[in-house]
Amino acid sequence: MRLLVACINCNHQYDATGHAIGTRFRCSCGTTLKVQEPQGHNAAVVRCSSCGASRGDGTNCQFCGSTFTLHERDLNTICPGCMSRISDSAKFCHSCGVLIAADSAGTEAADSDCPACGDVKLFSRQIGEEKLAILECHQCAGLWVGEQVFRHLELRAKQKIGDTMARQGPARSTPEALNRSGNTMVYRPCVVCGKLMNRQNYGRRSGVIIDRCGDHGIWFDNDELSTILGWIQEGGLDHSRKVEEEKQIARVKDRQMSAAFFEEQSDRLGKNKRYQDPFYGLAGALLKGLLD
Repeated sequence: MRLLVACINCNHQYDATGHAIGTRFRCSCGTTLKVQEPQGHNAAVVRCSSCGASRGDGTNCQFCGSTFTLHERDLNTICPGCMSRISDSAKFCHSCGVLIAADSAGTEAADSDCPACGDVKLFSRQIGEEKLAILECHQCAGLWVGEQVFRHLELRAKQKIGDTMARQGPARSTPEALNRSGNTMVYRPCVVCGKLMNRQNYGRRSGVIIDRCGDHGIWFDNDELSTILGWIQEGGLDHSRKVEEEKQIARVKDRQMSAAFFEEQSDRLGKNKRYQDPFYGLAGALLKGLLD
């Protein structure tokens, strides 16, 4: 079974599957946690495991469209909130609705250094109605957000798109106005593994350059997280994906048109006897090279 442990002080979750029963480790807030003997039990599906919404009538969630499943094939995770057996891929417990966002136990110590300031220690804090656990630097106000926690924040921001767009209209793509990172490129170490993180423009068009470790989480400079979530709520992420899809379709059409043009020119050259001269054969080869 996959065993998750939640801190009683800050609600930070850890995957303690590989730890022996009775093992102790420190939470990012400094609290000592103990791995307890799992007492998992089956529970009725009362909430959607994809978005956490209360179950209504029917077999599908009225909010995200996911199918309600009582007996899933991979009920190998123990919920840290109610100890119910849940799906390994569940984002929320289908019984108590708690968010499932666990880090590896013992990898995120309380004495983590700020990736931006270097020698300043991060402290644990909670955000949102769900009291999600993150790490913050008191000097630069930067935030370390675990990958699973950020996915939840993304989901919540997407659910508010309709209300925000109704008030403000569609999102405007103004990367220059949102870019707060300046022209200096500095690669920062991951809070968990210490490896240098990748720098990327979130959503390709948001203009906010974030530092991301593909395995553990994201570092946000001051105000970057709120800027990104606001951009998502305005429909910016959906608009960016639509633009990228349109560009991909245009690239495919260009390649198809180029192939059709070359085929047409090859047929015309082959049917004309004077183009059988070696000189024109060379010209045809050059034309083919340009089109390829």
